[in-house]
Amino acid sequence: MRQKNNPAFKAIAKALKKGRKFFVAGHQNPDGDSLGSTLAVCSFLRRMGKDVYPFSSDRPGEDLFFMPGIDTVNFSVLPDEFDFDTMILLECSDKNRGGNLEPLFNTVKTVINIDHHITGENYGTVNYINAQASSTAEIITEFFEYVKADITPEEATCLYTGLVTDTGRFLHSNTGAESLRVGAVLLAHGADIQKVNTVIYNTKPYKELKLLGRALEKLNLLHGGTFAEITLTSRDFELLGVDPRHTQGIVSQPIMIPSVEVSVLLREEPGRIAVNLRSKGRIDVSKIAVLFGGGGHARAAGFKVEGAKLEEIKTRLTASVIKEISKLQ
Repeated sequence: MRQKNNPAFKAIAKALKKGRKFFVAGHQNPDGDSLGSTLAVCSFLRRMGKDVYPFSSDRPGEDLFFMPGIDTVNFSVLPDEFDFDTMILLECSDKNRGGNLEPLFNTVKTVINIDHHITGENYGTVNYINAQASSTAEIITEFFEYVKADITPEEATCLYTGLVTDTGRFLHSNTGAESLRVGAVLLAHGADIQKVNTVIYNTKPYKELKLLGRALEKLNLLHGGTFAEITLTSRDFELLGVDPRHTQGIVSQPIMIPSVEVSVLLREEPGRIAVNLRSKGRIDVSKIAVLFGGGGHARAAGFKVEGAKLEEIKTRLTASVIKEISKLQ
């Protein structure tokens, strides 16, 4: 609902009005929420007459390139000079989630941190972390309502993308009455929901389908069928001509198995191991992710470990998951 007396929103609005040149980024390996929120905020700032530099440390999957304004994002390219007065980080639970941005933290006057993860840290000059919100897109929509912004159809489309991807089309447990209300608001402002649904949920390239097939072939059920594990190596990606960006949604597939409580996907990336975790609800996987330097939500979390060996992480992770599942028995 519209928050008339939100002190954080008031502080954010003041910082946006005061700022002149903005650096705006979401998290590494951007998803629909991170990137959609970034695009909507940048569009809003431009309409305020601000100078904006949208940034993403990684390119997203091709399914997100339909979003309005995507061509303005600087993927993996930092500016030559750091002369920004304000940095906005969206859906970054800690200051490193946006990539190697330490030089910016040392130069900007104001850091605005907006997030919806329960493990989010207050590293900004201005912080708004709402773990009850389904997505950062939900928060941004509420903020736009707070400042009485006239949301454009393009902004609405970007925010709706973030909302439906983080709620799984309003199927995940993080969907609340506010999520549905925000969806209606965005639809009323011209969100192109037909395009969002067609591109994201009803379109999948041949190589991605092949990768899904390979992932399911490598699916292992452990601990009496309560723990599902999938490991994708660099060799798997090479054989199919894909990269780790194309693994979106794979980790959720084993949750459909009645006996599975936790599903994990380990993937080998250049110089690091990335892990996604999903829970059916009885286990808080964010607590497991925190053990490895990550975070997230009770039912969806993840982490990355630089310079680690796949089998080492796999062994430690398996022990941690089984330990939590054993508490249910």
